[in-house]
Amino acid sequence: MKEILDKTNKEYIASMIPDNMPDWKESWAEGYNIGQRIEIQETPFRKKYGVENDVDYRLKQAEQGKLSWKINMGLASVEEEAAGLKAAEKFNEETGLRISFAHQLPKNIIGVPKDKRENIPSALGFDLDEPEDWLKITMASTVQPVFADNHLGWPNAVYTTINSIAAGSTYTGLFGFFHQVAPGCPDEVWNMNENVKALGICAAKYDEKVVVNSNMDDSAPAYFLDFASYLAWGKLERYIVSDLCKVRYSYSFGNFTTNLIHKAAMWLAASDTFKKDDQPGIGFIYPNTVDHWDHHIHANYGFQIPEALLAILLEKKFKTGATFISVPITEKITIPTVPEMLDMTGACQRAEESAVYYEKLMNWTEIELLRDQIEDFSEKMYRNILNGLAESGVDITNPIELMVVLKRIDPTAFEKMFHPSVANDGNQQIVPLMPAALWQKSEEQIAEIVDRLKGFGYSEKLKDKRICVASADIHYFGAFVIMGVMKAFGADVIDGGNQMEAIDVLDLADEHGITDICISLHNGQTIHYARLLIQLASERNKKYRFFMGGVLTSFLNETDKEPVDVTQQVEDLGIHTSASVEELLAKLSDESI
Repeated sequence: MKEILDKTNKEYIASMIPDNMPDWKESWAEGYNIGQRIEIQETPFRKKYGVENDVDYRLKQAEQGKLSWKINMGLASVEEEAAGLKAAEKFNEETGLRISFAHQLPKNIIGVPKDKRENIPSALGFDLDEPEDWLKITMASTVQPVFADNHLGWPNAVYTTINSIAAGSTYTGLFGFFHQVAPGCPDEVWNMNENVKALGICAAKYDEKVVVNSNMDDSAPAYFLDFASYLAWGKLERYIVSDLCKVRYSYSFGNFTTNLIHKAAMWLAASDTFKKDDQPGIGFIYPNTVDHWDHHIHANYGFQIPEALLAILLEKKFKTGATFISVPITEKITIPTVPEMLDMTGACQRAEESAVYYEKLMNWTEIELLRDQIEDFSEKMYRNILNGLAESGVDITNPIELMVVLKRIDPTAFEKMFHPSVANDGNQQIVPLMPAALWQKSEEQIAEIVDRLKGFGYSEKLKDKRICVASADIHYFGAFVIMGVMKAFGADVIDGGNQMEAIDVLDLADEHGITDICISLHNGQTIHYARLLIQLASERNKKYRFFMGGVLTSFLNETDKEPVDVTQQVEDLGIHTSASVEELLAKLSDESI
């Protein structure tokens, strides 16, 4: 059989293989023994609907062709989270609509063990410290909480998995978080070993239908050029979770998908791929967040409600058992309030009243044909991945080794190595089946900005200027656009990637002899991150020029319920802020500041 990779790529992957591997089977067995001792609490949701677990509820919904509805909640405290769930329950009672689930968004540091949290800036969300905190949330109302973000997938996976499952959250994850940079936890072998233990815990609850969920847009696929590559990555995750670690797996996606035909076809392909006789294959479908406006925000209803209508129609026809997460109109500019969450889900759910008319007009042929293409494509790419990794010396029977290697490989290089258009058809560049919307829009935005700024002399001002750019959180879109514009004007840009800790940003800049550092922030950790940068720079006795942009908010006081703008406080520290790419370029070009 023809080998997948050339010598250079094999050597590149081989260099990612870690040393000093623990016995993963012992770690898995340790978790399995823990899982056997966990008693899963019955929640008010399951008691109300007469089901033993969330899976059975969703299978009942699927039988009737009914979509299940979910909201995101990441408020400032456990108490506020419980109050929000009660408000959602009241909404159900008053409207006759049904919010079934609430996706929990705690602080990112929940994913980091307590003894490793020193000097980690705290982002938005709520704390989960003791087992009682998980219980307070799951027992708050008849809307079922789902603990996913910053749980299994991150290094604190054992602690969070024990507490979330015991409290009654039988969907856990998000597994794809293993690919993110976990602050304070540089030992990747240890990190992945903890996740294998957590997978052992979930394996012990297989018959109780505990499911490990993953969202493709929070993992490596967020960097892929071809939307179809998402499904191949999902198959790889399932191989680790289900084939190796004997745990149920489900697949979620949608944030970065703007083409509704592509989204519907991927939905069907993923459902076919991951469903089981006793479990849906889809976790949740996220609506398009790429096209949210940060101005005239009520217009954001205009493209989400039609998407919800398509989701309703698809579920009526194909009965996948999926949930749909509605996204409030304020998502792009601030933490949504509970009323804003309820407003959007109410608007989306009421689209069902018109579905009966559209149902008669639907022709699914194009979507079903594309579904079949995605399934064939993804199987080729998935086989390329496993064969190519094995060729490079990776032990593909060891989940710890696999996860460490997958995290270390540049995701854009990874996709190109194994994409069928390159590996099978011999093309030099990826020929996408379905171009990924986020990167397509990024390239369009870069071109538009460069064209608009051509007459401002930036080609002369930025030529050969060395600049380090990084994102302090999972959001990477803004940093990518900034780098693209800078490169177009001749700057020498070092890409720090996302989820970069302050110390790592400075290390990267020092490694390349760079003093101009641009950082993108969105998750509310701005002031803590800024102070840490200044402290670390002082300790190094080095002078840098720091530039910050994005959403510059933070909680300034423990009693604050919402983050506030901290642009002035950041400026007072001597850090330059910018609200646009144009403003950033002007400040970078000004050597007097």
